[in-house]
Formats: sequence, structure tokens, C-alpha cells
Amino acid sequence: MLRGFASSLRFRLVTAFLLVSLPPMVFAAQTASQAVATAFEQNVATWLAESSAYFINNMRDNEVEAIAIARYIASQTDAVHQIMDESRPLPQSLAELIDSIGYDFLAIYDSDKNIVYTSRPIISLENLQLTSEHSLSRVQIADRTLIMSYGLAPFEHNGKSYFLLLGTWFDEEDLGALAAVSDLELRLYYKEDGGYRAFFSSRDHNPSLLDPDVAEELQNGATSSYDSRADNGKYIGLYTPLRGSDGRLNAVLFCGLRSYESLTTWINRTNLFIIILVAGTALAVLAGIVVSRRLTRPLHALAGGVHAISRGDYRHQVPVSGRDEVAELAAAFNDMADRLAKARDLEAQLQRQQRLSALGEVAVGIAHEVRNPLGVIKTSAQLLQKRGNLPETDTRLLSHVADEVGRIDGLISEFLNFARPRPSILREVDPMTVVARAAEFCVPEFEKRHVTFTAVDTAPGATADADEDHLFQVFLNLFLNAVEAMPNGGNLRVTREQRDGETRILVTDTGSGIAPEIHDKIFNPFFTTKEHGSGLGLAKVFTIMEGHRGRVEFDSAPGRGTTFTLIFPTKLFQTSAKTEDDVPHDSSRRR
Repeated sequence: MLRGFASSLRFRLVTAFLLVSLPPMVFAAQTASQAVATAFEQNVATWLAESSAYFINNMRDNEVEAIAIARYIASQTDAVHQIMDESRPLPQSLAELIDSIGYDFLAIYDSDKNIVYTSRPIISLENLQLTSEHSLSRVQIADRTLIMSYGLAPFEHNGKSYFLLLGTWFDEEDLGALAAVSDLELRLYYKEDGGYRAFFSSRDHNPSLLDPDVAEELQNGATSSYDSRADNGKYIGLYTPLRGSDGRLNAVLFCGLRSYESLTTWINRTNLFIIILVAGTALAVLAGIVVSRRLTRPLHALAGGVHAISRGDYRHQVPVSGRDEVAELAAAFNDMADRLAKARDLEAQLQRQQRLSALGEVAVGIAHEVRNPLGVIKTSAQLLQKRGNLPETDTRLLSHVADEVGRIDGLISEFLNFARPRPSILREVDPMTVVARAAEFCVPEFEKRHVTFTAVDTAPGATADADEDHLFQVFLNLFLNAVEAMPNGGNLRVTREQRDGETRILVTDTGSGIAPEIHDKIFNPFFTTKEHGSGLGLAKVFTIMEGHRGRVEFDSAPGRGTTFTLIFPTKLFQTSAKTEDDVPHDSSRRR
């Protein structure tokens, strides 16, 4: 089966479509993967930058606020005098103010960085820059080491210069809470001898040194440093510098996203190229299959039509779609099939007429040769019956002989009437009147078999130039056949209609139907499925319709009844003028 498909036209079309689309698909996949990977990387970098900016902005806001409050406190000369000259504690109002707005440390330094006053005992304060209004410094208090963000306010007292420092520190709890909110790795590097060491890490608690290349880049003025493989590919990270007001690099904030927690483990140019190429190739194959199917479907239909013609089904038609060469070929095929069907019908009609002509000649000879001996037999039997000395049994047998001779003579007469019917006497006839006459004749059979008869006329006023007696024979044969097909009762419906330039009379029953294997035989003379039938009823219907330049068709299947359609050419019918009030009428009668 696969070998057959590989050699089919559809396979060759799909292969050609794939080969044509593959080079541009590779180029498109390369371009798209590069664009998507770059855009994704830029979006990740932007997100990390925004997360870092959130942390830094909080710190800067605290520093600006600290400078403003430090200036305010320095302007309170009485409070400063109490602190510096009288060594008294910070006034309660100022202490409450500082505590309420979240600052942790207040100190006063002279110009030599000597501590004049401190609100908390400290062991050391590193990297204090009195020349900067704000900065970061590492503070050691008891057994804790903290990073402090502070603001400075210079002031004069007794003719000397001093600096009031107001600071707040970032401990592990503060940074950890921020990391928990962002679900990122936050790491704060602070300057030490020999480089920058991680003072805090939200996830990796082992201290680490900042990459010297990153430190050098930031010291040279870079606003940030993006690394897609930070910590040997463990993170996608962004390094952001924390500078004092003098521009010096005090610390570095690292904001990182774990690679396995993001899409970056597989969103790269290689993977995207493979995915896009495979998806594009699959779509190209699918498109090729659809296109090839669309192109080959008419050819398959034509092949099926050829097979149907070879089987003798000249009524087969192939669908015609579009206006291309294949559609033109399909239309030509349908026209050829129509011509072949008409030629076959004409041939069948000619053969039937030839058979009937030969049958008529034979019938005359048979009638002449058979009727004479039959007449002698019948006369002899009647003479023997008249003798009075015959036993009763012999008389009864002679009566049977006379009756059977009469029946045979009747069959010969019927056969002669079929083979050489009398010439039709044409006059204007309303076919529905003949239908009513035939139905009236069949009333006893309708009542006996419990058959309901209905006549529907959707073309009233139509008449025909026809032989009324011949039409009566047609309807009588069809009605009696329908009754015999409905032994347990049913519905018999006659409908007159006009369609496609023809007038049609449909005789429909709800009987057992006609088996498909005998459809081609039912109009043949002497063909019958009845035990005592002559096989001339439907043959006579066919012959009479041909004599009226019409035709008879039927549609039947076992279990769903049969419809015989009598079709007359339009020129035999004249429909009287109707007003707008005329509507089709339905006449029915229960028999």
C-alpha cells in the first residue's frame, strides 16, 4: 500500500511542494528564531531591570528623605546644643519622629570623622563619605554587620563644622522580604579589599565574590551588566551599580532568575529554529496534502466515472467545479456519458421494437396454426357433450377441455393485441379523468386489500391528445400491480405535475418494492414474478407510452415502495389560463 502511495500523483505533488517550500522555510525559521530569542532575552532583561529599579528606588527614596530630615534636625539648634554641649539624650520628640518614619541610627561627626554623638553604640562604620550627601556604608553593631543607607546634613556649631548623619540599614530580613515578593534571587555585593563580596543572598547563602570583569565594567560607568549565564549558567542575571552622590561605586545589586525556573532552558535560537522548522515543514506537508487532494480529486472522480461507464452505468455524472482544464474535461465526460446513455436507450428501444415486430409476425403464424386445431378440439368436445349416453364424469372432463381451449384462445388474443395493437384513436383527453375511471373500476380490489387511494393534481387544466382506452389500460395495469404489492393494505397515490417542460403523472404505492436485480427486466414481454401472470402488463404500459411519444420511468427499492412516472412531452399538453386565485387541489378518496 505504501509502495502504491509512493508512486501516486499525490505523493509526487506533496514531495514537489515540500521541496519548493523547504529553502524559504529554513530561512524563515532562522530569522524567526533569532528574532524571538532576541525579543525574549530583551524582555527578560527589561523585567530584571525593573525589579532591580524597584529595590534601588526604595533605597534612594530613603536617602533623599534622610537628607531632608537630617537637615531639619540640624536646624534645631537647641536640641543640637543639648546633645553636643550638655551630653544629654536626644529629645523625646525627635526620637519619636525618627522612630515613626523608620530610621535606625543618628550620629554627629566632626570634620575629622570623629564621633560626637551616636544614638546606638557601634563598633565600626566603614566607607563613610562626608563629602557625599548620601551613600552606603557597612556598620557593625554588637555581633551584627549591616549595610546602612544614610543621608548627611552639614551644620555649624560654636564656629566649627559638623555633620549630622541619619541612616537606615538593610538587614537580611528586609532584603529577604523583597526577594520573596519578586520570587527572584537578590544579592547585594559590598566593596571589600580585593573586590566586592556578597553581603546578602536570598537563595544562595554561601558568600561569593563579584566577577572582576563585571566589577570593572560597572566601575567604568556602565549603568548595568546583563549576563545570560551568570554563575556558570545557573542564573539569568542583571548587575546594577549602587553609587554615592559623588558617583563612586559603593555596592552592586544582583537580580537573577534561575534558568530551570524559566523558559530560557529551551527558548534559545537552536531550539526555536528546530521547532519552527519542524512546525513549518509539517504545515507545508499538510498544505501539500490538501492541495494535492484538491488537484487529484477531480481525476479520481473521472476515473470512477470511467469505471462506471465500463460497468454499463451511463447515467453516472462526475462533479464539475471551477473553470480550469480539469473542469472542462469533467464537463466533456458528463456530456459523453449523456450521449452514451441516450444511444443505449435508443438501441434498447430499437431492439425492443425489432423484437415486437418479429413477435407480431410469429404471433400471426402461431394464431393461424394453433387456432384451427383448437377450434376443432372445442367443437368436438361440445358435440360429445351433447350425446346423452355419456357418463357424468366424461361430460365433466369434456367441459374442462372446452373451458381450457377457450382460455388458450383468450391468451392468444391477448398476445395478438400486444404484438399488433390496434391503431390509437387520439383525441383530447384529461388524464385525471381516465385515472378516476380506472380507480372506480378497482374499487372492489381497493376495499378487499384495504388500500387508500389519493389523487393530487398540481397542474389542473392540462389535457392530452391520447387514446383513452389505451391510457385506461396503462392505469389499470399499474393500479392492479400496486394492489398486489400491498397485500396487507397501504396507500396508492396519483399525482399530476409539470416540471422541466414536461407533464408527469406519478403512481406511487407503499408496497414491498421491486428487487434491484430485476430492474432491467420488468418491461420485457413475458417476464413476471407472479405465479399465474402473463408478463405482458408492464410491457404493454411501456409500448403504449412509446405510442404516445412519451416514456415511463420508475424508482423502487425493497421495503420503501415503488413510483412509476408517466412522462408526456409538453406539446401534447395545453394548460388552460389560470387566475391568481387558482391553486393546486388535492382530491382523495378512501377505498
